[in-house]
Order: sequence, then structure tokens, then C-alpha cells
Amino acid sequence: MAYSNTVSQTVFNTRRVIDNAIRRCKLSAQQVTAEHIDIANDQLYLLLSDLANQGTPLWCIQRTIYPLYNGLAQITTYGGTVDILNSNLRWLQQVTGINTIQPTFRLTDFTSDIVVSTVGIKWSGTAVPIALQRSDDGAAWTTVQTETPSASAGMWTWFDLATVVASRYFRILATSGTLSYSQVYMGNTPTEIPLARMNRDDYTNLPNKAFLSNRPLQYWLDRQSLSPVMNMWPVPNDEAETQQIVVWAQRQIMDVGTMTQEVEVPQRWLEAIVAGLAAKMALELVEVDVSLIPLLDQKAASALYIAQMEERDNSPMMIAPNISPYTR
Repeated sequence: MAYSNTVSQTVFNTRRVIDNAIRRCKLSAQQVTAEHIDIANDQLYLLLSDLANQGTPLWCIQRTIYPLYNGLAQITTYGGTVDILNSNLRWLQQVTGINTIQPTFRLTDFTSDIVVSTVGIKWSGTAVPIALQRSDDGAAWTTVQTETPSASAGMWTWFDLATVVASRYFRILATSGTLSYSQVYMGNTPTEIPLARMNRDDYTNLPNKAFLSNRPLQYWLDRQSLSPVMNMWPVPNDEAETQQIVVWAQRQIMDVGTMTQEVEVPQRWLEAIVAGLAAKMALELVEVDVSLIPLLDQKAASALYIAQMEERDNSPMMIAPNISPYTR
């Protein structure tokens, strides 16, 4: 018996999702117009957007590092953020050495093998693409990773290294343009503590919302229409600028792109997306037999239920009951 010997290699792009949904509406290819395709794109976008209201898709959990600034209480999260699941305050143990500074690179000789796990750059000009490199002899360089930061003068960008290997030399190389910065912070041995999330009433009842500290410990998340805003308390002072907020957030599913691009859902969700799109299109297209609508709605609800029941990470759960009030 012959098999394909491939797994998950079939490309199910946006065109195939829409074509399958149209066929479930019992429309022929001759009936489909450019307007129908535009409607399908809109309905697919609405369907994917609505999934954010029905739980947290596991593939839409994103880890982000946010910098802290002296006197700035608000952190505007990146576009597409739906909610914050976990957030930690992190600080590092700084590592230093002998620096060689050139217009296009900054080289540090630690004089012995040192691990660098995180690099922070405070830009004095517009950020440029960079390569983070390590070396054992200062001659042969290994690029750990490349970055294309988006920042302007006075802003920090932080990068966690994908591989952590002890090396004597470390270099930040501008792959284009000039490396313009006012401060570089290299560190290891990260320590993180959870931030407590406040509700709006607790935040508004704070007597001094401008209280400064080197250790912000709480925040209220103001869920604005474009991007949620973290209101930190206490407000970071200048000593907190070398710390970071590490956030695990739920984001929206990526926008619907071109017909040849894929919808950002895992293979296990394709049936639910096609069924949901067919049900939505049946309500929009006058050519669809109205008697099909209840059937398509039922199939969409069933497929969504099956997909959501499987949307779990299968990790073990530990319950630790507190029985101290009964054992004193």
C-alpha cells in the first residue's frame, strides 16, 4: 500500500477555505462573482476576530518584552493584543568588559567566558537592523540571531538570545546604517516575579498614582479599542530602566491576506473555520437557499465545539488545598 509519506504538507490557503465554504452553500463556480469573494473575505475576517471572544487560541499566545522608562506609568501594548494572561517584572545581573566602539559595531571583551542571555539597547538615533554575535577568539564570529528593531531616539529595545553559550567576546553589529545608542545593557541570570493585576476600582482608589519606585509591582489593564494599556504602580523610576516587563498575552489571529496565503489557524481548526464561514456567507448571499441556513449553523456550531474541546495544552494540573484553618 502506497502512502504520501508526508504529514501536514498540504497547503490549504485562503482561496481553498473560501471555495470550500462556497460549495457548502451549494453555489456553482459560475455563480461566484468578485463581490462574493469580497464578502467572503470580510466574513472570514469577522469569524477569525470573533474567536478572541470565545477563549484563548493556544497559537495566539505571544511572549513580549516591554521596557520601562523613568516616570512613565503607562505601557501601551502592541497592536492586536486582546488580553494579558501573565506578566512578570524581570531584572538581570549585568555583565561588563572592555568595550571597543566603532560606528557600525560595539565589541565587548569579557576577558573570560561569560554567558549573555539578554541584550538591551537604548537608542540615541533611529534603530537599525543588527546582528548579535559571539566569539571565542575575537576573529571568527557566530551570529546568534538577527533583529530588525523599530525604535526611535530615547527608546529601549530588549532581546533575549535564542541560544545561550559562554563566550569571551560579544558583538552588536549594525547590518546596515550606523549603530547609534546611548546605553547598552548585557545581562544574564534573569529573575522574574509576577505582577499583581488590579481592577479599575482598586487603581482609581490609589491615593498617589504617581508614586515612584524602582520596583513596579501592580498594574491595571485599561482595555482600549486599539491597544490595551498597562497602568503600572508604583511608577518606574530611573533605576527601573534596566528592568523589563515580560508579558504573555493573547493576541488576535493574523489578518486575512491574499488568496495564495494561508489563514493563521492550525490544521485541526480548518473544518471549524470552513463550516463557520459557510454559515456566515449563507446569511449574506441572496443566492443561497434559506433552507440551508439551519443546517449550516448546526454544522458550524458542532465543528466549533469539537475544535474548542481540543484546544488545550494537556499539561498536568496541580491542586494544593489550604487546610491550615482546620489544623491549628
